[in-house]
This record gives sequence, C-alpha cells and structure tokens, in this order.
Amino acid sequence: MGRAATRLGDWSVPRVVGLPRLQALYRRFVGMDLDKSKAAFVLEVAEETLRRLFEAGVERAAAEGRSVVEWRDLPVTRGLAETMERYEAERARLGDPRLDLSPILGFLAGALGGMEVSGEVRERLPGLAATALLLVGYVARTVDPGARRPGRDDLERARRILRLTL
Repeated sequence: MGRAATRLGDWSVPRVVGLPRLQALYRRFVGMDLDKSKAAFVLEVAEETLRRLFEAGVERAAAEGRSVVEWRDLPVTRGLAETMERYEAERARLGDPRLDLSPILGFLAGALGGMEVSGEVRERLPGLAATALLLVGYVARTVDPGARRPGRDDLERARRILRLTL
C-alpha cells in the first residue's frame, strides 16, 4: 500500500503543520533551533512517519473487514505512546495549543484510502502528529545531548533510527 513520500516543495498535498509552528515547537519542547531547510526536512520525516503508521492501520482495519481505522489499528509502540504522554503533559503544563486537526486529516487522506477514522483517533491525532514532529529532535538530542542547532547529518541519522524502530 506504499505511497510516494511528499517532496519538500510539493505543497499540493496539505501539510501537517506550518514551518513557523514547527520551529516554535522545537524551541519549546526539544530546545533546538531549526532553520527553514532543517524544519522542512523534519516535517518530511514526521509526515512519512504518520503516513506509515496510518497505512499499517488501514491494512489492519481492512483485514478485519472494517472501513473505520480505530486507535488499536495503529502500530503505536510503547515508547511512542510514552513519548506522546510526556508531550501531552508538558503541552498542558506550558499551555501550548494543540495542533489543528483539519490539516492533519487533509494530509492523511491519501494514506487512509477512503477509510474513516474513529472518534478516538480524531481526539488523539493532534498529539500523535506533534509527537511525530518532535521525535526527530528527541532522537537527535539523545544521540548528541549538546546539539542546539542540529546539522543535516544529525537529522538524517535520526530519520534512519526512526525508520528502524517505527
């Protein structure tokens, strides 16, 4: 069911979040500064991660004869779930607004292949999307704790780690 990844310059597909919001998320939650090109790369990795999660969810729902993707259909690992919980707790503590649901659903329309998502997925999707966005920075920060401005190599290494683990 694989679909081609959204290329950086392809704005015909809705984006999960705008670059300024992503840069603000990174400063606030990861403690990293991203220039525009690094932010665009992180956005591409996060969108790839979300697309892969939802393609797997669609396959599972279809295999069970359902036309609605449930939260249990998504291959959310324990580590990803724990990272989401930490993000949501910190977001609430800081009073940071949730990501808008509409752009995320617009982006995922291709991966969903006409299927719907359950109410629980809709409720949890902004947190999942934000976590996917922040994961690249969390991994880069773990590999190099002193990194304030990650290089392209740092982000590419984080991408490879995420591909292996998610």
